[in-house]
This record gives sequence, C-alpha cells and structure tokens, in this order.
Amino acid sequence: MKNSLLIRIVKLTAYQIFLAVVFTAAANATDASAQEVLDRRVNLTIQQATLKRALAQLSQAADVKFVFNSKVVRAGEQISLSASNERLKDVLTRLLTPRHIQFEATGRQIIFFRNEAQTGTAEADEIAEEAIIADVVISGRVQDEKGAGLPGVSVVIKGTIKGTTTDADGKYRLEVPTTAGTTLVYSFVGYKKKEVVVGAQKSLDVVLAPDDQTLNEVVVVGFGTQRKATVTGSLATITTEDLKQSPTANLTNALAGRLPGLMANQFSGGEPGVDRSNILIRGMGTYGNTAPIVIIDGLERSMDYLAPSEIETFSILKDASSTAPYGVRGANGVILITTKRGKVQDKASVNFKASTGINQPVKFPTYLGSADYAMLYNEAIINNNPGVNPSTLNLFSDKAIADFRNAKGDNSDGLGYNWDYFDYAFKPGVQQDYSLNISGGSAKARYFVLANYFQQDGNYKHTDLTAYNTQAVFKRYNFRSNIDIDITKDFYARLDIGARITDRNAPGTTAARIVEMANTQPSYLPIVLEANDNPGNKKTMANNPLGMLYGDQIYRFNILGELSRTGFLNEKNTYLNGSFVLGHQLDFITRGLKIEGLFGYDASEGIWVNRVVNTYSEGYRVYPGYATLMPDAGSDVYRTPGHYTGLYKRGNKYDVDQTIGNSTSRNPSDGRSYTQIKLDYLRNFGIHGVTGMVLVNRSRRVVDNQVPFGYQGITSRFTYSYDDRYLLEFNAAYNGSENFAQGKRYGFFPAASAGWVISREKFMANAPWVNNLKLRGSYGLVGSDRIPNDQRFIYLQYFGGGSDYSFGTDNFGSGAGGGLREGNLANPNLSWEKARKINIGLDGTLFRKLTFAVDLFHEHRYDIITDMSGGDKLGFPTIVGKSAPYLNSGIVDNRGIDFEIGWSGTTRSGLTYYARPNLTFARNKIVFMNEIPYAAPGRAQTGNRIGDHFDYVFDHFVRDAAEAAELNARNNGGGYQPWGRLTPGDVVYKDINGDGVINDLGDRVVVGNPRNPELMFGIPVGARYKGFDFSVLFQGAALTSVQLSGAAVWDFPLFSNDKYGKVKPMHLNRWTPATAATATYPALHFGDYTNNKNPNSSLFLYNAKYIRMKTVEIGYNLPKSAIRFAGLQSFRIYAQGLNLLTWDKLKDADVDPEIREGSGDWYPVQKVFNFGIDVTF
Repeated sequence: MKNSLLIRIVKLTAYQIFLAVVFTAAANATDASAQEVLDRRVNLTIQQATLKRALAQLSQAADVKFVFNSKVVRAGEQISLSASNERLKDVLTRLLTPRHIQFEATGRQIIFFRNEAQTGTAEADEIAEEAIIADVVISGRVQDEKGAGLPGVSVVIKGTIKGTTTDADGKYRLEVPTTAGTTLVYSFVGYKKKEVVVGAQKSLDVVLAPDDQTLNEVVVVGFGTQRKATVTGSLATITTEDLKQSPTANLTNALAGRLPGLMANQFSGGEPGVDRSNILIRGMGTYGNTAPIVIIDGLERSMDYLAPSEIETFSILKDASSTAPYGVRGANGVILITTKRGKVQDKASVNFKASTGINQPVKFPTYLGSADYAMLYNEAIINNNPGVNPSTLNLFSDKAIADFRNAKGDNSDGLGYNWDYFDYAFKPGVQQDYSLNISGGSAKARYFVLANYFQQDGNYKHTDLTAYNTQAVFKRYNFRSNIDIDITKDFYARLDIGARITDRNAPGTTAARIVEMANTQPSYLPIVLEANDNPGNKKTMANNPLGMLYGDQIYRFNILGELSRTGFLNEKNTYLNGSFVLGHQLDFITRGLKIEGLFGYDASEGIWVNRVVNTYSEGYRVYPGYATLMPDAGSDVYRTPGHYTGLYKRGNKYDVDQTIGNSTSRNPSDGRSYTQIKLDYLRNFGIHGVTGMVLVNRSRRVVDNQVPFGYQGITSRFTYSYDDRYLLEFNAAYNGSENFAQGKRYGFFPAASAGWVISREKFMANAPWVNNLKLRGSYGLVGSDRIPNDQRFIYLQYFGGGSDYSFGTDNFGSGAGGGLREGNLANPNLSWEKARKINIGLDGTLFRKLTFAVDLFHEHRYDIITDMSGGDKLGFPTIVGKSAPYLNSGIVDNRGIDFEIGWSGTTRSGLTYYARPNLTFARNKIVFMNEIPYAAPGRAQTGNRIGDHFDYVFDHFVRDAAEAAELNARNNGGGYQPWGRLTPGDVVYKDINGDGVINDLGDRVVVGNPRNPELMFGIPVGARYKGFDFSVLFQGAALTSVQLSGAAVWDFPLFSNDKYGKVKPMHLNRWTPATAATATYPALHFGDYTNNKNPNSSLFLYNAKYIRMKTVEIGYNLPKSAIRFAGLQSFRIYAQGLNLLTWDKLKDADVDPEIREGSGDWYPVQKVFNFGIDVTF
C-alpha cells in the first residue's frame, strides 16, 4: 500500500515538475507578454471568501487566466485579501507563498504548481491522502471538419477557470477531476463552441464545426432580408460602430472610405449645417441626376442628420439584382438603413454617451506678408509699364518695405500693418454630442428609445460685438422610439416614431464672401484702426460703438464688418416621421407564409429668418483711409454722432432694431404618406430552399398647396437554393411615377442573378484552407425618373413671368414691359432613364482569417433625361422664340471594379486585430449626347467622360521681347492669343490644331481627369487588447483633377470692382529674366495683362489625389471589477480625430484637395479633436 502510495506521490510530483518545465519554457518564449501580465495593477478587497472564489475575483480584476491542478490549490480554504494598485506578481506572492505554491506566467495564463522542497512530509502525506482520487489526464487533438489541427483553441473545464489551449498541431493535455459529469468546453474564433462530457475517456479528439454566423447572418435587402450565404446580388454593409468613429454632424461625412462601391466627396465645404457630402454609388452613370435613393426602415427618407447612435445597419445595393425592387428609382443605387430596436433581456439597458471636441479648418492657404507683397507689387507694376522709368510709378518705397518686414503687424510700432486675415477672422470652434437611449423588453414586447443632442459651433471670430449672434452654429435634436409587440404567437405589430429639429445660424453675408475677403484683401491694409491712425478725426468708440473699420474707394468693404454687421440668418426645421406595421404568420394556410401591412407618414416644416442691419455695407467708407497708395474717397456709414442705423443700445451692446431689415419666411410644409402590403414566403424542403415576396406600395407627397405627387407599383422577388450550393434569384418591379404623362408613367424593371458556392462542392474537400467561395452574377434593367432641377409637369406647356415685351421708352429709359413667356416646350413622350447593368462577383473566406469580395460591373445608361435648352445641347435657335424641351437623349457607359479584402484574427496573448481595405474604380464614357456640332472634334463631349476638363494646354513662358513681338504680330496683328498683348514671361499655350493662333475652335482639348474621382479607397485598421481598442481609417482618392483660378492661384487676382488681392509663396517662383530656366509661374502683372493666364488651362489644372487620416480613435473599457460597485455594465473613455492628417499634391496652390473648383472661396472642411465617454447601466 505504501509503495503504491509512494508511486502516486512520485507521479504527481513528476507531473508538477513537468508542468513547471513546460510552462517555464513557454514563458521564456513570450517573456515580454508574461512580464506585462505580472506587472498589471490590481485593486480589490476580499473578506472571508473561499480561495477558489478569491482566485476567480483576482482573475477577473487582472484579466488573466489561472491554470492549476485541483490538488495544488485547496479551493475551500477561507481567506481574506486586499490590494490597492498593487502589482499582480506581488499579490500572488503574498497569497501563494505561505501555501507553498509557485507560479509562472505564459502569455495570458498563470500556472500554479507545488514547491515540494518546502512542503515536507506532512504536506506529502496530505497530498497522498487526497491523491487516491487524483485528477485524470485527458489529452487529445482539436481539428476542423477537414482534419486540420486548430492551434490556440481554448479548452476549459465547464464551470471553472481551469483550462489550457491547443498547440500548433491542435494537441492539448489537461488534468480534469474524475467527478461524474465533468465537461470540457472547446471554443475558438470562427468555430462553433462545443461541449463534451469526459466520462471514463482518457483521450478526446474533437472536431469543431465552422461558425457560419457570418454566412447565416441576415442582411438587409430591398423590402426584406436574406441570409448572407444565399445573397447573389452585390451589396456592402458596415456597422454602427464604424459610423460612430466619425465625430461629424452630417452622416454623409462619415461614409468616405468605408464601403466598396460608395464614393463620397465633401465639395460643399465644412460650414455647419450645410456641409453635406456628395454621394455616388459606383461613380457617375449619367450626366443627369446621380443621387442614390435612401431607404430608412423601408421608406424613402433623408439620412443627412440621423444620429449614428440610432442606426443598426447601413448597407448599399449596387447591382441590378439588388436594386430592381425599386425599379423606377433604382438606377443610381440604393442606400438602406435600419434603426435600432429593443431586444429581449432581463432588465432595461440604459446607455449614455457624451463627447466634446474642437473643430478647425483642415487647411488655410498661406499668403505672403506685407513686405513680400509690396516687393512683388512693385515688380508687377513695372512689368505692366515696360520702358517707363520706375521713379514715375506709384510704388512702395524701400523704407516702406523695410518697415513692413520689421513690423509687429498691428501697427503698434508705427511701421505699418501685416494682418493675417485668416488668423483675425477664424478660430477653432467647439462641438458637443450627447446621446441617451433605453432599450429592453420581454418576449411579448420590446422597445428602443433614444434622445440625442448635437451642436457644432463655427470658426468665425468677432461675432459677439452686438447682442445678436452672427456665428455659424448648427444644432440638431433627435428623438426615436421603436416598439415591437407580439400580440399573439403569430400576430405582431411595430410602431416607430422619429423626430428631428435642426437650428442653423449664420452671418447675414455668405461664407464665400467672408473667405473671399480673407483670400484677397492685402495684408498691409488694416482691419480696425486705432485713434492715432488719423488724429484729425475725433470720432471715438463712443460715437462708433462697433469699432472703427478701415475702408476706402478701392477696398470698399471690411471683413470685420461682414462678420459682425450684416445681420444674421437663422433657419429652423422640424421633421416628424412615423410608421405602423401589422403582420401575421399564415402558417394555417401554408407553412412559411406571412402577410405584413405598413402605413407611414412624414411631415416637415421650417422657418427662415434673415435680418439685415444697415450699419455696414459695401460702397461706404467706414473710416478715412490709411494707405496712401490709393485715393481716399467715400462717406461714413455712421452719418451723425450718436445715431446708429438699425441698432439700439442695450447695456454695453447694441441690439437689432426689430423694425428694420427683417425678412421672415416659412419653408414649405412637406407631407408624405406611404402604404405597403407585402406577402412573404420562406420554406425549406430538405436541401431545397424557396423564398418569395410580393409587395404593393404607394406613396403620396404634398408640398404646401401644390398638386400632390405620387408613386405606386408592385415589386416581387423569388429565390431558390439547392443545398445552399446553387442559387437563383429573380426580382422585378412595375412602377408608376407622375413625372410623366399618362401612357408613359409605368415601366417594368426585371433582373436575374445566380450564385455558385464552390466551397460546398466535394472536389473542394482537399482544400481545407478554403472556408467559403462563392461566384455570383447578375443582369437586369433599372430606371430613374429624376428630372434635372426637380422639374415637374414637363409634359405640359407652362408660362412664366418675364420682361420681354417692348412698348417704346418710358420716362425711366426702359422699354420693356412685364408679361408672360413660354418655358421649355412640353414633351408628352418623355419617360424613364434606363440602365442595363451586369455584375460578376466573387466572395470568399480563406484560412478562417482572410475574407474578400470582388465585383466587376458594367452599366449602359440610355434615354437619359436631358434639358436641351442649355449649355452645349443642340437646342432651338433664338429665332424660334422658345426653349427646347426635355428629351430622352443621351447614352453613357460606366464600368469598373470594387472590392474589399479583410484580415482578422486573435493572437495567443489575446490581441484581436483586423484590416479591411476597400477600393472602387469607376470610369464612364459619354456614348452619345445630342450636342452642338463642333468644328473641332476634340471639343465634343461625346466620346469623353462626364466632367472632363476642356482646357488650353500650357506650352512655355514667353522667352524674351523678340518672341513676344513675333507672337503679337501673328493673325494680321491680332496676336497669337486673343486675351491681350504678350510680354516676356507671359503664358504661351500650345497650338493644338496648328493654325498659328490660339482659339476655341481646336486648341482646347481634354486634359487631366474629371473633378469627381474615378478611384476612391479606404483602409480601416483596428485592434483590441485588454480593454484597449484602437482604430484608424486612411481614406483617399485618385484620378481626379481640380481647375483653380482667382485667389487660389493667380497673382494679385482681380475679384471685383478693380480690387486686386494677395500673393502666395508659389508666386515667389515667378518668371523673371534671371529665373527663366527654373520659373514655374508666369511674370507678375496687374489688370488686363492677367487675362493671358485667366483661361482654363493645364497650367492651373492640378492633380487632386490625396490620402487622409480620415478617422482615428483610441478607447479604453474600464474593467468590470472597477465599475460593478456603481451598477454599471460598461464604462468606456475614448478620444477621436477626424481629418487630422492629409497628404496631397497641391503644395503650390496650398488648398484642401476636396476644394470645389474655382477661386477657393468656400468654408473649409473641418478637422476635429474629440473626447468622450460611453456608459451602459
């Protein structure tokens, strides 16, 4: 008996030593991570608890797994333990050393084992007594369905924290108690969890089945849902967590780079409340309306100001098969959004999110200071007057230039002004976002309720000089309530209510006007004058309470005046939407049949208040001029001391006279009603799966007292799957739109698609690394009834007001009388735009880590709705006296590729990571446009891309006076170029057609790329580790060009009323005789000479490709042990950034790559630094 007992003791000791050796080796291999585990700080207090319970709490507090033999740790021992910000290693040493237990860390696990040298005979005897019922050692291998070993599988004894992980070959070894019913739990990312009762087995080999959650996942499609595994159309989806990473007021600004196939450009700028991005799905398939239709919870609505916290899913439908259910509206693609709903849970879940941040322009252009301005100004004046003695010209003196260079800038030192207009007029703004939602429910009823408030302050300074606010501010209030009720087992109802209020405030002027002034007003001109600038004028701040503004005959306006004294604009809009659904399972007729009815109603209205205060206006000099360069003329706005037009005094500020200059208007009320009745069928017959859907819908829109507008139609879908291996789908819609005359209102839009899940074939059994592989294709017809400029009744002749009739000359010198005139000629034969679309796609998952979805697409858009009365269209000659009608006259082909590749996984140390790069390339070609026949074939749009730039091609700078004379003598003295006489250093354009002169008949050709990028991409990357999470999105565009002019690129730009603006660093590299070989900018000029660089040309057509760090976020979830006392489920703190870094090719122009074309007078795109908390109770 003693020998047997001794043998057991030796075996047990040997096994413990073996464990120590093995895990010590593993610890050495991962020393860095093991040390990090032991260095973690722990806070906990345990009073009179079992050792097992104490270890469980310590495991949770430190986020680490303890692995031990049940004989090493006496689980029932009562202990007390306290630790305050103490290292885990020190806590374990204090707890385990007195119990003769040693520990080693490996990865995220800590192994306990006995120190036999210290236990002595008594301990050995105790172990011997218990060893009679020692644990048994279970070993085995975990593999997938194809026999490959799975490394890193977690093997844990159910109900305990004791366990291990499999090695590189999927093998494992674990001691388990011999207690009846002992169960092992096997779990691994990408596979279904499996539980196995040990029983009397000593070896357990386990096969884990793939977790097809991603394939069995239900995705939203047109008017319904489908299992992802059976989808044959082309769609893409992101989660609400992705959207929350963008701290922006407008949802459209959170989409760029997120989805393959979606192309977003913020050409509108960043002004609060009007900063919507332009959204395209797979590029531009038409030169008409390109906007996709947006469907929210089954109904067409605006997504712009949805709060990300209320969104459950966001998807785009891209091909004909997926968009055919929307028939008449599906040609431009479909955006599908579902809002959050309640889930069955024991108690209500309350989530509160709060964030605040700073927003500021991504980029302001850099302009030269007063000294460099004056130097280049002198040079330009001399270039304007060749052969004239410079001493006779009105130039800045050398002393003035030296003073400017040494000046502080505000003239406090008497050396002149050097104003930074952008710094003076703009500052960082503050934004805030607060969201509270409550959700929960039972099997009978579920609910989700949300309230959200968002405020974004603009970047203007000096908006508080009066009692009224001229700051650009946008406020948004969102409310949502979604309720689901199961009335009986088969009968259910849904009631959804959403509301939104927006409040936008802005100066009485425009953002373009303010930025124009900052872009063009020279820095040597003051903004506000001090009293010593004009001692002869005794006007003081008491007589001019809003400040002494500079102005003169040439610069007859002031940026501070525009910011603070042009009144204000305030716009408030209220939106209310609701829907009610009743549904019934009709299994008593046939299993899988369901009927559902929906009624929805949306209403909106708004008020627009524009108050103009006549205390400042262009054309008035507010204070006598400072500069001696220009003559002083004009009259003061403040005509008599103590009298302030449009203001009255309130304390120390001056408020608006409510009776002067106020204009209040009401935005049209807009009401929409929707009705739908839908039959759904879903049934499996063995390995055969069948679904069907028929939906009848109707919508009606009434705007104020206008004639109501409606849609109606019927939509159907049928799908068939064989063994989830061979898939077929048919979609069709028969829609009617009141945009067209009777007989032309209805259209039929069919589409078909098929899929082959190759990975389910038997011949793929030898490729275990191929987890999923599906080939799919679709073909179909979809339509668009979107008429340019949202015109209605174009099938009826209409008349508008006009002063087109002459009745002689009246006393005021006018000979035109008011009357009616005909608009565009009616066209009762106008009908849909039509798009035939082909899509071939391949989806796959490899190695359980790599996913991909690749689509090739081609769209043939024809019968494009075209306004024949304008632009280059072949309209009517003037003698006809009418404007040409709208016609179905245009053909565009659009083709390309979009794809997304994903890689994700989890390391043994617990680090989870992902990367999901996506790319979209779409190139169109105008096959036919009914346009004016051009003498120069290269000038026609037919055969080119939508938005192509037709520019003159820069050749070189005029080399010297001899070349200038020769060029000016051409064309019988009319000159080589028609925009003024050439001088040395001027721009010379390429003679494309070789006729010896530059003109519009053959010298303008397609240059560069369209403004809308043909290629856009996103690279989202993220990781999660021990409560920390990190994500970043790099987003970019290529194959895009921007045409710049005016203040964006020209020297001394002429912008209005003979006023000349600033110069940039790029102008330092101008042409001079000394820099002729290296110059990149023409010689500097004023006035008519600038016309030689004014025409759109390749010289100022820039490559606008870029890469942005679009979003970045880092967060930390506090351990549950640290927040449980407060009754919290989770507490996360995070920091976010939006548009923090940009890399582009616009260094010379120094503008943002998403700037709209022209002079750059726009409110800049914003970068945001944001900080917040996310708490769930």
